[in-house]
Amino acid sequence: MRIAVIDLFCGMGGFSQGAIDAGAEVILSVDSWDYAVKVHKENHPDVKIIKMELGHPSHYRMFKRLVDEYRAKGYHVHIHGSPPCQALSNASSRDASEGMPLVLWFLDLVERCDPDSWSMENVVPVRKRLPEGTPSVVLNSADFGVAQTRRRCYAGEGWVVEPSHSKEEWLGVIDVLPHLNELLEGNLVIPINRRVGWMNKTAKQQKPRYLKPIWREIAEPIQTITTSRESIGVLNVNTDGCGLSNNRRANSVDSDITKPSKTIHNNRPSLRTDEPQKIRSLTLPETLILQGFNPDYKLDSAKTQKNRWTMVGNAVPPPVAAAVIRGVQNAVFN
Repeated sequence: MRIAVIDLFCGMGGFSQGAIDAGAEVILSVDSWDYAVKVHKENHPDVKIIKMELGHPSHYRMFKRLVDEYRAKGYHVHIHGSPPCQALSNASSRDASEGMPLVLWFLDLVERCDPDSWSMENVVPVRKRLPEGTPSVVLNSADFGVAQTRRRCYAGEGWVVEPSHSKEEWLGVIDVLPHLNELLEGNLVIPINRRVGWMNKTAKQQKPRYLKPIWREIAEPIQTITTSRESIGVLNVNTDGCGLSNNRRANSVDSDITKPSKTIHNNRPSLRTDEPQKIRSLTLPETLILQGFNPDYKLDSAKTQKNRWTMVGNAVPPPVAAAVIRGVQNAVFN
């Protein structure tokens, strides 16, 4: 049976790419961001894509007609959605409830359109806010051959995914970007654009915002790709117990990596003293690879580098999307 996919909140086309890689036909993609729509169209010229602000009840009828049309043609119809998740992230200072209206709209759309299967991707914290009984799992991109430990909640029905890689088989950064060994053999790390910080809820109250390592050994998968540049660095093996100051980190491209790092002079806690010094930022092709895309995925339609980094960081890794569609195929044919 042929599988027809409707990809909502599609961004630059991560789920669409994975669905196509798995042999499905993407019959419609929708997003409201003009640059993302252009990038999607540039890479998938045969896929119909609409620029539209989703979230209104009047949209249900349009998608229901499309589901019925392709079901009548003999297709298995799958609807996927990746509603915006910024407010739902643990790293956000916004009220998480601000991120739920589009999630609930999508779940209502699924109920009204009654597709043969469906999936929704979002940050892990959304899971506890889903209506009772909504089926969901947490998937780690590293389990599907992506060199990144990006964990996301996937809600949905009509599919069961099978990981392609055990933890012992996870791909490290150096496995997919072997040329990085040329920078400094044996000492390379990938520092992540994350900070261990504190978030002010009120003037009298402080609480940890998030406490995660800011770097990984290059033999390990990278942490979740952010919407800004990631950096490549080396450990300062000659450190005398001091970490990098924020100023030193900001200017570390010009630093002498053989010298001890400066003393931390702010009040942010440090997870370890031998923090890495930056060599250079990852390139967009390198970041595409770490996100599970082909490095020649076209991004020229996004006019600024900031837009390109944002859409790559927000994209669904295609290998995970492909695993969901293969899960649909397994459910249909087995």
